[in-house]
Amino acid sequence: MKYFCLVDCNSFYCSCERVFRPEVRNRPVIVLSNNDGCAIAFTKEAKAVGFGQMCEPFFQLKDRIKKHNVAVFSSNYTLYDNMSKRVMDVLRGFSPDMEIYSVDEAFLLFDGFNDYDFIEYGQKIRREVLSSTGIPVGVGISTTKVLSKIANKLAKKNKGVWVMITPEEIDRVLKNFPVKDIWGIGSRSAIKLNMLGIKTAYEFKMYQDEALIQKLLTKTGRQIQEELRGVSCLAMEEAEDKKNTGTSRSFGTNVFDKSQLKEALAHFATHASLKLRRQNSVCYSMQAFIHTNSFQEVPQYFGEARVTFPSGTSDTLKLINAAHKILDEIYRPGFAYKKAGVLLNHIVPRNQNQLDLFTPDPNDNEKLNQIMDLINKKYGEHTIKSAACGIHNEWRTIADYKTQHYTTSWKDLLRVKV
Repeated sequence: MKYFCLVDCNSFYCSCERVFRPEVRNRPVIVLSNNDGCAIAFTKEAKAVGFGQMCEPFFQLKDRIKKHNVAVFSSNYTLYDNMSKRVMDVLRGFSPDMEIYSVDEAFLLFDGFNDYDFIEYGQKIRREVLSSTGIPVGVGISTTKVLSKIANKLAKKNKGVWVMITPEEIDRVLKNFPVKDIWGIGSRSAIKLNMLGIKTAYEFKMYQDEALIQKLLTKTGRQIQEELRGVSCLAMEEAEDKKNTGTSRSFGTNVFDKSQLKEALAHFATHASLKLRRQNSVCYSMQAFIHTNSFQEVPQYFGEARVTFPSGTSDTLKLINAAHKILDEIYRPGFAYKKAGVLLNHIVPRNQNQLDLFTPDPNDNEKLNQIMDLINKKYGEHTIKSAACGIHNEWRTIADYKTQHYTTSWKDLLRVKV
C-alpha cells in the first residue's frame, strides 16, 4: 500500500526570520512584500491579535503593529531560498520518493512502509527538521495527495501530525471539512458545488453524477473527487528544469534616468543567468520590459522587446548586452518608470544546445562565469559582478526592515559573545 505525506513549513517566511532572531519567537511576526508594500506572511500570534489579511497595505497596519508590539521584517528571499533547500535536504532522508511542491511544501511517498507507526514517524520528521533547521513543520499522511493535504491542515491544530488511512477515519474528517478548503477547489468551483447542495468534502466524495462534475470542474475536478474516494490520480512528479525563468522588481522610487534602468536590467540579467547555470541550461531568447506605475496618475508607458541568440547561452555578459540592446529599443524619455525585468525563454539542457553552423565558437566566457560563480558562492552574493550592475543602485527595492543574509554571506554570520 502506498501512502502520501505532505510536509508543510509553518508560517515559513516568519519562521526563517525567527531562527536567527530568537528574541521575537514569542512575539507576533509579519513579513512584508517587495518595497515593504503589503503584509504577506503572519505567525499564529499575529493572527491571534487580528492580523492575517493577505496583501493589506503596510501603512494601514502601522498603528496596530505598534499597539500589539509586532515584529516586522522585509522579504529576504535569499535567506528563504537557502532555508528551503536545507529543509528539503532533511526530508530526502525520510523517503526515496520526494516531490518539492513549493518553497515550503513537499510530498513524500511511503511505499512499503506498512509496518510503520506513522504518527511516530511524522513526529520524527518534525523533530529532525526542527533540530537541523529551526523550522517548525506540520505533517499530514493519508492514501492520496488530496487527502494528505487535508490531513496536513488538521495537523497544524493537532500537535503537528495528523494521520488518516482507514475509510472510517477519512470519512469522519471529510464530513466536517468544507468543500471550499479542498486543495484544487477554488472559490468559483466551490460556488458551483454549493449550487448542487455540496457543502462538505464528504458530500463531494459521495456525489454520484460524475459526468456533471466533469462538466462543471473539468477533468481536474473529477480527479480530486476520485482522490477523496481513496483512488490515487495525482502521481508524484519529478522536478523538471524550468522552460523559462527571469527576474523582475519594482523600484523603490520612480526612475527617470536611462543609466539607472541599464543598471537594473544588468542586475536582473545577472541573476537570471545564474539560475540557468545552476540547472545546467542555456536559453535561446530573452525578453526585457520597463513600465510605469499604473496605480499613479502619471503618463503611462509599457515597453517590451525580445532578442534571440544563434545558439543557446547562459553567459552573464552576453545576457547583459542583450538586455541593454533591448533597452535602447524600448526606452522613452520623460516617463516615471516603476518596474523592469528580464525573462529568459526557450531553455534547454546544456548538453542539448545546438550550436550555430556559422559561429562554431559561441564565446560564452564559460571559464569566467565559473570563476565568478565560485567566488560569489564562497564569499557571498554579488562579491564580484559586472560593472554594468552599478554600485549604489539608487533604483533598488525598499527594504527598511530586511535582515542579514545569515546563511549565504560570510560577513552576515551570527556572532556569539561568550
